[in-house]
Amino acid sequence: MSNRMSVLSRRLGRLAGGFSFATVAFFSIGLYAAANTKGQVVFLFAGLVLVCLFASFFLWLAHGFAWAMIPEKPAEALKPVDALKPAEALKPSEVMKTAEPMKPAEPMKPAEEKKPAETMRPAEAKRPAEEKVIVSEDPPDAEYTITGRRVH
Repeated sequence: MSNRMSVLSRRLGRLAGGFSFATVAFFSIGLYAAANTKGQVVFLFAGLVLVCLFASFFLWLAHGFAWAMIPEKPAEALKPVDALKPAEALKPSEVMKTAEPMKPAEPMKPAEEKKPAETMRPAEAKRPAEEKVIVSEDPPDAEYTITGRRVH
């Protein structure tokens, strides 16, 4: 994996360097175009500078993460098959301790007897709501300003 990460880091670094160079190049060409022309070429180069700057930032960021993932030590080679213990060298299953026998479950206690539900009383009859008449404090011919204040 270290080889893959170092290759990825190197490629991302080169790509980020290329986009950084393109950013500087487009910026200088845009400055030259701004000084010598009055057309829309300047806006084209301004857009290219922004795109290249955006791309180079994230490419440098990705390069840094890939570089950080390269391990300091190379991976060790796997052990040869001969170095592994043969299956006969492992402990036989007879030597291993047996599990403790299971204890019988405790008998279930009888559930408490249910009490009869209390008898429900009938709901009290409700009175109808009283109707309140809203009386306006303002006379019907009152005048108001545009902000809602009453003119006296």
